[in-house]
Amino acid sequence: MQITELPSFIVNSGIFNENDLDKLASIDRFPTDEEIDVFKFEPEIQELLNAFIGDENTRMTHQLLKAKEFLDQNEIQKAWKLALL
Repeated sequence: MQITELPSFIVNSGIFNENDLDKLASIDRFPTDEEIDVFKFEPEIQELLNAFIGDENTRMTHQLLKAKEFLDQNEIQKAWKLALL
């Protein structure tokens, strides 16, 4: 995948640097809806999502910041799952 094919909310977020975008573009396929659904029930993810109930903008910012942490640990699939929630 090319960086230009990444979703605009990721590219334009200001959170990810060029290296992060390269990592995100390196996947062969996006996670499935089922994989994302299972992932969102992990305790760490539930805590993140519940912390910002009612504040979508702040929640999305923190989701993408956590996705960046996953990228820093080379956990690209986890980063994608979180970004696509």
